[in-house]
Amino acid sequence: MEEINKRKQHIIDSAILTLKELPIDQVSVRKIAKKAGLTTGAIYHFYNSKDDLIFDCMQQSLYFTSNLYRRVEEGNYQLKGKDLLDEINRQVEQRIRKIEEQKLHIQIISDVIKKDDDLKKEYVKNYRRMIDVVSKLFSEAFTIEESKCQKSVASILIAAIDGIALQQALDVLPENIDSIIKTYINFFNESIPEYLKKHSECCSND
Repeated sequence: MEEINKRKQHIIDSAILTLKELPIDQVSVRKIAKKAGLTTGAIYHFYNSKDDLIFDCMQQSLYFTSNLYRRVEEGNYQLKGKDLLDEINRQVEQRIRKIEEQKLHIQIISDVIKKDDDLKKEYVKNYRRMIDVVSKLFSEAFTIEESKCQKSVASILIAAIDGIALQQALDVLPENIDSIIKTYINFFNESIPEYLKKHSECCSND
């Protein structure tokens, strides 16, 4: 099992390197296999298509709190309060520090948006799921009652990270990465609980 995981990770790493060099339209399983030093058959052993592999690359390397929200969906997370908030902050910092992957994220999403294919559908579905799960984390992390605003706030939180990725790609971040991360974490840690407490009914249709 460990050897299988290593081979799959090697394929993902090779795909990410290939995506950094070429637009999605020019990336093929054959080129990824060449980069990995494998046959195309070895890649198709793990993935049904190029899109499946690219989506796995995004899932593993770029999505905010990917491992954490997977555990939430499965009902396997145990952290609450400050411990959970610390874990969220740690994963946010890891995501923002992946500068090259952040740039790749912008490249891929710009290509995905232009199309209406299976990769875009998976991307949209996963993004919606991410917003849902991040919103669920707020009550546990900030030990507050559930608010009808949580999905909106989660959407803004995630959009802010994507905004940082865009600024990294353009090389226009106003401060160094350490300052950006500190400001981001402090701003959202301080503002989210106060906003949700004050506007618990902000999304109500009543």
